[in-house]
Amino acid sequence: MGSTTKSTIGTGRLAVSAGKVVDAVAGIREGRAGDRFGVYRAVKSGRLVDECAELLNRGGVVALVPAASSESYVEAIAEQIEFFVRSQAEAEPAERGGILALPTSGSTGAPKLVALPVAGIERFVRWGAAYFGFGPLTVSLSLSPWNFDVSLLDTWAVLAAGGSVVVADTARLHDTAYLAGRLRDHCPTFVQVVPSTLDALVNAADGASYASVRDVVLTGGVASRASRISAARMFPRAKFHNVYGATEINDCLIETMSAVQFAETETLPLGSPIDGCEVFLDSDGGTQSVGHLHAEAEGELLVRTPWMALGYITDGALRPLTAPGDDLYPMKDQASWSDGHLHYLGRRDRTLKLRGQRINLDEIEQAARRTEAVGMACAWVEETGGAQQLHLAYTAPGPEHQVPSGLRLRLAMSARLPAFAMPNLLHPFTAPFPLNGNGKPDLSSIKSRIESE
Repeated sequence: MGSTTKSTIGTGRLAVSAGKVVDAVAGIREGRAGDRFGVYRAVKSGRLVDECAELLNRGGVVALVPAASSESYVEAIAEQIEFFVRSQAEAEPAERGGILALPTSGSTGAPKLVALPVAGIERFVRWGAAYFGFGPLTVSLSLSPWNFDVSLLDTWAVLAAGGSVVVADTARLHDTAYLAGRLRDHCPTFVQVVPSTLDALVNAADGASYASVRDVVLTGGVASRASRISAARMFPRAKFHNVYGATEINDCLIETMSAVQFAETETLPLGSPIDGCEVFLDSDGGTQSVGHLHAEAEGELLVRTPWMALGYITDGALRPLTAPGDDLYPMKDQASWSDGHLHYLGRRDRTLKLRGQRINLDEIEQAARRTEAVGMACAWVEETGGAQQLHLAYTAPGPEHQVPSGLRLRLAMSARLPAFAMPNLLHPFTAPFPLNGNGKPDLSSIKSRIESE
């Protein structure tokens, strides 16, 4: 049932030593593997950790894809990885080190293979262990898929420090009895969540509290206040951390707060740069380090980290993350600086024109969540009969709440949004949203469910 890894700590090697995977999903389903590369479905298995670490430490290339990936998807990824390995054999020295490739599509678009160097992963793992104090007594509850970059902290970093990782089957995140059992039986000390898994944990707790948890990490920073209040009651002795990043650059900002602060703040700040990370705001006043901002400003976040990806694996080559001569990664996220804090405004590529006015879909979703009548929200625009329609799907903030009526939600949102940004069509969900391979709301499945009703 458990697996103990034996890999060696060293520069340019993945430091996974003496850690233990508890209650792992049995077996490992390979897509394709060879001496120099491996493509694996990210089944939560201790054997998967062992095989990936061993291949990466030999300088190989490993791709992790969602556990439920189709054969055709796995084969397509395997062809790309094999082509890349063959084309790079002569172009790069063998001492380049291993590469972990994680497919990501962000919120939209086709999957991209992000190439993470083992040396960078090792630096990130060491930061995580030091910041959160990981050690042999650490017990991490792994809620997100292992093909998702968050696993580098709640799984790889914990194992590297000799801690234990308790697996939660991502297919059972809405099974409240199952999740409550993970919390009760294994007494985790560390929990990392995206907004959807935070909601799942809150639903499973049903008012219970878990004093063993010392650290709760939220990635995404857009959890509803109702969920955050419930989480603060659920983990009364924990510190709460809001982290910001992306697969390409991993975590780069962090805000650490008490349970009271986590529950009471209206919106979570993005935090301050992690040691070694450089974060800039590109605004009308030019590009400025967030550490040197004093006056109010608004613009796009640009980032450089010690654990940045090498680039994207495309057609047998590495396509760089940034433009030639520029090593700052454009996040495509808009942020504002005011009152000494950095706040997330929304994705630049989710800003569009509707009815002649500029709107941002992230802002609409945030407005719904801030009414405290909504848990998760998902907005999109479709053209119907030659006219653009703004849709909003939403869930209740918790199992003890009812999904608000469209009229009630419109009235609450009207205090936060101009009339032109109000959704035309509202779609209440009595059940949780379907999630994609990274544990985020799956827009395509949400639309399909609406169409089938």
